[in-house]
Order: sequence, then C-alpha cells, then structure tokens
Amino acid sequence: MIYHAHTTNVIALTFVLPLKDEIFTRELWEMATECPVVFPDGVGVVGWMVPGGREIAVATSELMKQYDVAIWAHHGMFASGEDFDLTFGLMHTVEKAAEILVKQLSMCPRKLQTITAQNFRDLAVDFKVTLPEKFLYEKE
Repeated sequence: MIYHAHTTNVIALTFVLPLKDEIFTRELWEMATECPVVFPDGVGVVGWMVPGGREIAVATSELMKQYDVAIWAHHGMFASGEDFDLTFGLMHTVEKAAEILVKQLSMCPRKLQTITAQNFRDLAVDFKVTLPEKFLYEKE
C-alpha cells in the first residue's frame, strides 16, 4: 500500500529543518518514544521538485528502497506498508511527531532535554528493533 497526503506539520518542518534524512529522522524520533519503534528505518527527504513528473518519481522511488516514508519538501509525504491500516498508522505517527516538534519549536528553539542517542540504543534492545547508527549521532 502506498499512501500520499499533504501533512501540514511535516510540510511546515520542511521550511525550518535541513532537508537531510538524518536530521529529519532524529528530530522526529526525539518527539515520542514510539517513533523509532514505528519507523526504525527513519524517513527520507526529497528536496523541492515539481510534483507529478518523472524526476520526483525517480527520487521518491529511490528513497523508498531504504525507507517506508518519503517526505516531499513543501508538499507532503508518502508512506508504504503491508495494508492501509499499517500505512495510515505510520503516516499518522510521523505527522504526530511533526506536530509535537512544531509546538516545541514555537515554545523554545532548543530542547532543554530530549531522548539521547544512548536512550535510543537502549530502546532498540528492549523493543528488538535495529536503528541505523547514522541517526544516532551525538548532538552538540
């Protein structure tokens, strides 16, 4: 199942976060403990392109070889899963994390506390998921 929607909070984040898979994934994961469990492979981000054409289709399909979620900058999101319920739930979880991040950024541009890289590693062990190390970088 492939699902596309114009997810408001994810779109808003494409204006303020660097359009990099590692940064988008980490910022979303930090918003709710369930995120790395629901989308352990992370999310991919496509920079702005004209929607509906071959170029954006190829870029999206390449990302979706790695991720179940592809974000189109300033447009929306694609999610894939085994059936509609799982795919909708995945997109809902990403959008909910984006909503929390939008609210957090509006209150304070920096986090006073968060889920750390080591916390994610501990979570991965307990929930038996593999989290790519590229998302577990140490933040300054």
